[in-house]
Amino acid sequence: MNYLKEINGFMRWLETTELKPTTQALWFHLMDINNGCTWKEWFTVPNSRLYARLGVSEKTMIEHRKILIEHGRIEYKPRGTGAGSYHIISLENVANPVPEKSKEEKTTRQEDKPMNPFEFFESHFGGTLSPINAQKIGQFIDDHGEEKVIEVMKEAVEKNKKSIGWVSAVLYNPINKGGKQDAKGNAGRSVSKNEGQSKVTPIFGTGRLRRNV
Repeated sequence: MNYLKEINGFMRWLETTELKPTTQALWFHLMDINNGCTWKEWFTVPNSRLYARLGVSEKTMIEHRKILIEHGRIEYKPRGTGAGSYHIISLENVANPVPEKSKEEKTTRQEDKPMNPFEFFESHFGGTLSPINAQKIGQFIDDHGEEKVIEVMKEAVEKNKKSIGWVSAVLYNPINKGGKQDAKGNAGRSVSKNEGQSKVTPIFGTGRLRRNV
């Protein structure tokens, strides 16, 4: 399996299929685990490992697994009290559809096609795209569109701020670009004109002034 092509296919598939975030997360975690298994056709994962990763109960994890099975994204073989086996159904053809095109269009070089945010991350941010970062990028795309996400990612590379956190901060807190707000969304404290200056108060009955520092 090609990890990036499968993720691209999954994101394209989600455009016409509605899945809850936890169901999506389960698919990403299964992909990550299978990647660690060097892409076996069938791989074994205990329930405890999956619901611990998702941060949900075993019952909830099983419900979301059932949804993936019903949508044809995975196959599952239970093994009694032992860990069950999973098979991820490829989505590579969804990521790279082959519609009827003219001969001229078919000769278009792959490198001439614009990168999507997932490809851009792996090419410019370094490292393999983790399930968590893939989820975040997917959310960025849903909220802001691919073009805007790519724009901010390019800016991150130019400014040597290559992190998902920086991209998120700029997308959701645009004021952050001007340095007027930190990554937590806290506006910088303004300093009054009189701050730092000593104050003068009268000492009644003496005719003198006392300086407060």
